[in-house]
Amino acid sequence: MKMMQSEKAADPTYVITVRGTAGPWVRAAFDDVQVSVASDTTTLRRTGTDQAALHGLLHRIEGLGLEVIDVHREPAGPA
Repeated sequence: MKMMQSEKAADPTYVITVRGTAGPWVRAAFDDVQVSVASDTTTLRRTGTDQAALHGLLHRIEGLGLEVIDVHREPAGPA
């Protein structure tokens, strides 16, 4: 799949929502990710993530036994 030049230059932000409230040990495991808690879910947001880094992040989530309920890429903002 060929990407347009503007897509390659953008720093994508991925947002992953997992079930449950992140405690201190989960927050420590994701010290390179913005972590926010709302109700009974935790949202992990990371900017500047390529596909390899996204898969690594998902692997860490899986390793901790967290249940992923949503993964999406936020649209790039205006340049």
